[in-house]
Amino acid sequence: MSQPDGNLSYTRIGGWLILVAIGLVLSPVSILLFISSDILPAFSAVPLSEVSNEFRFYLYLDLALNLSLFVYIIFVIVLFFKRRTVTPKLVISLYILNLLFILADRLVFKSINESQWTFGIISGVASSLIWIPYFLISKRVKATFTVQKEEDD
Repeated sequence: MSQPDGNLSYTRIGGWLILVAIGLVLSPVSILLFISSDILPAFSAVPLSEVSNEFRFYLYLDLALNLSLFVYIIFVIVLFFKRRTVTPKLVISLYILNLLFILADRLVFKSINESQWTFGIISGVASSLIWIPYFLISKRVKATFTVQKEEDD
């Protein structure tokens, strides 16, 4: 299969996209670890009847958003490895969503584990600053994600 620029090496996921692939595959594990280590223990730490309705709302919202992000990442991973043309837009939106979730979590749960939030924010900003421009301007990205949706999909 020939690519637009004639480079056959771009027909497979390679180069810097390997790092993105690794990050994508590890992301669902990271979310599940976050849910199990940070969100679920908060439900049992204090009986929900003893916390404010606002805190309870944020806790359920945080769980729902993280589970939604988990499902979205799985969807992006499938399309990433199928090399669909829509994948770059989905990956960009994933980096933006992830950063927004980290910042929203930080605003809501200000007093919880300061070092974890600092690392999360720095990591989210750095990832976005590196990978969003890469997905927007890279020739490899344009040449790799060329598979159109098939009619019978």
